This record gives sequence, structure tokens and C-alpha cells, in this order.
Amino acid sequence: MANFKKLAASYEKPLLSALQRFIRIPSVYDEKTIKEGAPYGENVKKALNYFAEIGANYGFKVDTCNGYCTELSIGDEGPLIGIYGHSDVVPVSGKWDHPEFGGEIKDGRVWGRGACDDKGPLLASLFAVKLLKDNGLLKGFRVKIVSGGDEERGSSCLRYYFEEYGGEHPRFGFTPDANWPLIYAEKGIIHCSLKKTIDLKPIIALNGGFVANAVCDSLIVTLLPNPKFEKYLAENAVPCDINSSRELLIVRFKGKTAHGSLPNEGINAGAIAFKALGEFFKNEEFLKLAKVIGSPFGEVFHGDETSPELGKNTYNYGIFSYDGKNLAISLDFRFGETADSKACLKKLSEYLGGEIIGGSESKPLLYDKKSPLVSTLMKAYKKETKKIFAKPLAIGGGTYAKEAPNTVAFGAEWPGHEGNMHSPNEYIYIEDLLKDVAIYARGILMLGTHK
Repeated sequence: MANFKKLAASYEKPLLSALQRFIRIPSVYDEKTIKEGAPYGENVKKALNYFAEIGANYGFKVDTCNGYCTELSIGDEGPLIGIYGHSDVVPVSGKWDHPEFGGEIKDGRVWGRGACDDKGPLLASLFAVKLLKDNGLLKGFRVKIVSGGDEERGSSCLRYYFEEYGGEHPRFGFTPDANWPLIYAEKGIIHCSLKKTIDLKPIIALNGGFVANAVCDSLIVTLLPNPKFEKYLAENAVPCDINSSRELLIVRFKGKTAHGSLPNEGINAGAIAFKALGEFFKNEEFLKLAKVIGSPFGEVFHGDETSPELGKNTYNYGIFSYDGKNLAISLDFRFGETADSKACLKKLSEYLGGEIIGGSESKPLLYDKKSPLVSTLMKAYKKETKKIFAKPLAIGGGTYAKEAPNTVAFGAEWPGHEGNMHSPNEYIYIEDLLKDVAIYARGILMLGTHK
């Protein structure tokens, strides 16, 4: 079989150039610029169009799918291999040492929002297919690469593609949007809101967080002037910025963001805020909120359950708002295959005395480790990396594998090179990107020729 590492290295220059241009498009969902053909806003549309441009230049047939996705097709006959990535990114937050949308190359890495989630791996997949085409290896099977525009908010793009647009189901598929070597199991996910009518005096208003599936790292609380509270914050080294005037006291409590599937790796600014407020004002309601928000596994309200394959439930509180009467907190709840999700949410609402509102749910995903899809891709990974004892993983993250039939998550985050997904200073190593191309090329070829 071909030397995929050597072949992948020859694509470094065009791949890096494409990734830099891709990152420079700030493809965050923007409700203000939604219009026909751009259901997720202007910049997401620009990113989808750029992906289409790359595909057209390399000989792919392009379908823009009414602005929900970009589909690149190649090959004339045979079974379909599907690849599902995304062009949208989460908003920028926190302190960055590199331009957020700069696509800067430094220290062997490409920096910027989307570098590893998911623009780098998506382009690695595209160049893997180009590699096969250029070397006469794309025979007897077809490939469709679909880039969605709404993965970060719940994957409405891919649901539209399959359920309304009539996207073809693949024989085998993968999404390059998780970890190496391969994900055979994913937690179920419920996105909803916890709402409660409550008097939070002396708080006048509060708001914080950017997206539901990331730990809130900044919460702004507005109160009446209170020098004693300012002194308390300073004496107790509470991480915050204070802006005081004669009329108002505005405090920005500071935490540490992390992906919504791993809230235990972040520090929720909401927990910090309510703990400080509760201790100073001797308010049990605040302290109760602080305990819940600071309990990523739900022990406080007995919502902690552990499943054999997928492990512990997690609870991430991402977006906060209070208007003087109504408190609303977004919840990203992830649960394993044996968890009673409804009972867990009921315990949470009863503990806080609030109501769970709206939301969406995706069930846990489990593939047989010996299935042709999993076993074939694992063989491709082992052949390229020589890591013969590698085993597929179960994760808390949710991927397009839940929305695309016959699909698993395959790469592309490397241990020790996690890329700061959903966090400041997101990056991808250039050497990792080229390894991704080689593994994807071998994996696609093996899937396409599987009997």
C-alpha cells in the first residue's frame, strides 16, 4: 500500500494556506445577519462558501444545501463513504496571546479559533481525499465531505441535510471532530434552561457566558454601591474586576472556561459569584446556587450516576441572566447509557425550586467495537501510527456521529496536543495535521474497498 505519510507531507503548503484563510473567517453564529441562504448568519455562510471554493478548485462537485451545509462529492460509482465536519466555531472568550482569528503560524502550530475544532481536521479530511484522487486510489467507491454550519449549537445543519434535504446515507462514515484513535460511544446530551422567578436582592441584574456547551468564565453582577462588599472581595482574593460609581457597583467575576463535556476541567464564574454573594450577604439561596453550579457531576442534588461504558453524568451551566425578577441558566447535561436522565433533571429542578424549560435531546451512542466500521478504522489508525495496542474510546462529547447514520468520530485530537478546544489560544500542531491526512487517507481507502 502507498506510503501515506510521505504523500501527506507533499500537501503541507496548500493545506496550511487553506487553514489560515479558513480560520480568518470568524464563523460564529450571528442572529442579526440571518437571511435566506444564510440561516446561521453572514460569517458562517462565508466559511461554508470558502470550503465550497476549495472543493471546486480540487475537482469536487459542490452543493451548498441552501446555506445549511456545503457538500463536496467525488467519485463516479460504488459505495458511499461520508465525512462530516463543521465550519462554524464557538465565540471567543478569555485572554488570548495570539490573534483569535489570525491563523498565525508559530512554534510549529497554527493558532486561532477553529484550528482544531473543526477547521483543521476538516481540511485534513479534504486533503486526504485529494491525495487519494491525485494518486489514482479513488476507485470503486465515492466520497462526500459535508461541512455543517451549526454543529456548535446542536447540529441543526446536519439534521436538515439528512431529514429535509435528502442527503444520501453513507455505507460508512466518520466525523473528524473528537479524539484519536476512535470514539465508539458518546454520552447522551440534553440542552435546556433552568428558570426560576426569584428575588435576588441586592443583585439588580446579572449576565454571563457565551454558549451553553462551554463553562462560563465571566459573569457580570450589577448591585447598588457597597464598599464593604468591595473590601470583602479584595480581602478574600475573589477573582473579579470591580467598577464602582456613585450609582452602581459592577463586578465581573472570573472563572476558567472548558468544553461543556468536561465542566470539571473549568472553573464556573457563576459558582464563584454566588459563593461570594452568599457568604457576604448570608444568603442561603445564593449558597445553594453556588453549590449546584460548582458541582459538575451533580452530587449536591443526587443527580450523580455512573454508567458502565460512558461513566459519570456531567452538568455544565453555561449562560446566566437575571432581570430583577427571573433567573435563567442554560444547562448542558450529559449522561451515560444506563442513566435515568429525566429523573436527574427532576432532582435538579426540585432542589433549586425552578423549572426545566425547552431544549433538545440526543440519546447515548454505542457501536460494537467489532463492527466493520470501528474495526476497519482502528486497523487504519494502527497501521499509520504503529500503536498496535490502541483501543477505541468512550467520551462525554457529542459529535455528528449522532446525526449521521453509520458514522463514528475518528480523530483528530492527539493526547498531549489537545488544542485548547473551546478555550483561549486554540491551536493545532502542523505535524499532527499531516499525520491526520495520512490516517484519513488510509482509513477512507480501507472503508471504500471493504468487502
